[in-house]
Amino acid sequence: MGSRAVKRVLSGSLEHLPPMALLRLVSATSPSGVLELETADGRLRLEVDRGRIKKPPKEDLETAGRVLECRRGEFRFSPGEVSPLEGEVLSLTAFAEAAGVAATNLEVDRLLEEDFVEISRPMKGPHIYVLPSEPPENPLDDLLADLEIEGPGELLFAQIGVVAQDPRWWRGTLERLWQQRGWQLRFFHTAEEVIFDGLELLVVHIQNLSAIAGREEEWLQLVALANVADPPVPVVWVAPLGDAAWVHRLIDAGVAFLLPAPQGEAGEAMTRFANGLSRVVNRQIQMRHQGGLSGLPSGVSELVSALLSESAPDQGVSSLLQLAAEHFTRGAVLMAEDTAIRCRAGFGYPLNRDKAALPRGLGLIEHVVRTGEAITAIDPGSGGARHLSSVLGVIELPSETALIPLGRSGGVAGVLVADRQGDPLPDLAALVHLAGRLGGAAVG
Repeated sequence: MGSRAVKRVLSGSLEHLPPMALLRLVSATSPSGVLELETADGRLRLEVDRGRIKKPPKEDLETAGRVLECRRGEFRFSPGEVSPLEGEVLSLTAFAEAAGVAATNLEVDRLLEEDFVEISRPMKGPHIYVLPSEPPENPLDDLLADLEIEGPGELLFAQIGVVAQDPRWWRGTLERLWQQRGWQLRFFHTAEEVIFDGLELLVVHIQNLSAIAGREEEWLQLVALANVADPPVPVVWVAPLGDAAWVHRLIDAGVAFLLPAPQGEAGEAMTRFANGLSRVVNRQIQMRHQGGLSGLPSGVSELVSALLSESAPDQGVSSLLQLAAEHFTRGAVLMAEDTAIRCRAGFGYPLNRDKAALPRGLGLIEHVVRTGEAITAIDPGSGGARHLSSVLGVIELPSETALIPLGRSGGVAGVLVADRQGDPLPDLAALVHLAGRLGGAAVG
């Protein structure tokens, strides 16, 4: 680590980061320092040199295996140089696998004579290709239009309700820009027409308060009903805000956000308003879906920051793919941006340099981004899978393909797509857990 690297001891709970996941993380990021685990089943101290340790004696394996299986305890990592490793060395991942076998099998002599010797040999890591970080130049509008024609049922747009006196303001540029974000508008003319089922958010646009004079209670009732819907639907109120008493009544009713109505229908002020409204809507949608994935506890967050500090800008995504390579023969990281799902890096897949992105709204990926739920099987012949395979540079993906959410701050920052070229997928519980906590640090 460089001069800016964190030198103090970093600690956290093994309940937040299980021992096996911890060792895989440290192995993938290849730091140097002392890693200690204190658990109810014993203590483990490892001197780590660039992600490797000295081959331990056989009597230490069973104890290490028990420690690595325990979720009650603390970890501590002290970054810094350690004494040069002498003799046989192995990666932390290989050590964890050997210790796990020793703890359950107990045929330690045979393990050391055969399996352990094999697993301790340096393994060739995956060739990871990182694509340029600049946004893709290829337009996605045509692809989105094709998807709407080929398989509209495969699209998953966030439904944004709009109650407007004059919906013409919402047509055209704003509607198209919001569709690029994966948002679809549903228009209502009056408060009584609003149906909350399926709505992610409701915008009420009142250009002139005289239009609701004498019907204030109906609008307050609409806001109240939105808050008791299942799940609740946030309401963004766009209208003149000069009447302080009326604004306070809206706040009491439960309006999520208030914006002054736009002045005019064109020009810089209108563009600024549209951009601000888009940010508000995006923030409200993200808040609505927070909780599907856990954020990083402070101890884990500090550890990740320390492991990735002073490294190349792409070290985080490379480390994540190193972890994935322990489970899959091919993998790629897709980043969720405002108007695109962009391929960031991968291994095993050829990756299509000419088509590096997909539009928002593609149901196969959008479901993972919205819900934070992993997918472990796909329909290779579906339109969504075909477009995804095109970005990855393959003719067709196997049905045994996993899409794993990469968590960040309670939401999803991207998706890890991976497979074993048709072979059955392994147990992914540990990787899903780790990606859910650390994925955002890798692709952010």
